[in-house]
Amino acid sequence: MHNLPVGARSTFLSAWVALVVMVSALLVFAPTASANREDCPAGKVCLWAGPTFGGERAFFNGEETGCHPLGSIDPRSIWNHTGNHTAIFPFSRTIRPGESFANLFPWGGEVCIE
Repeated sequence: MHNLPVGARSTFLSAWVALVVMVSALLVFAPTASANREDCPAGKVCLWAGPTFGGERAFFNGEETGCHPLGSIDPRSIWNHTGNHTAIFPFSRTIRPGESFANLFPWGGEVCIE
């Protein structure tokens, strides 16, 4: 670059800055690699082991009211994708229809659907 004429050096530098700006914009607007909450079918209460709706998962039918063991999953993400059922968890959190939570501390036990 030291041997380039001043005009060519300026053009090279401008092109380099434009490239850096373009790559930065692509990184900022790129979709995240985490799983998609939309994987939860309608009418289900969905739990994921990952903090952002990814990893091992368990889906419970909202029509099957009562308490259900979670088995081996320690959920950190929840989406109540039902239209009229409430999900209650051992840590005294009630998740109403349409609500979701991510980045929870994992817990075991059961989910109760009303």
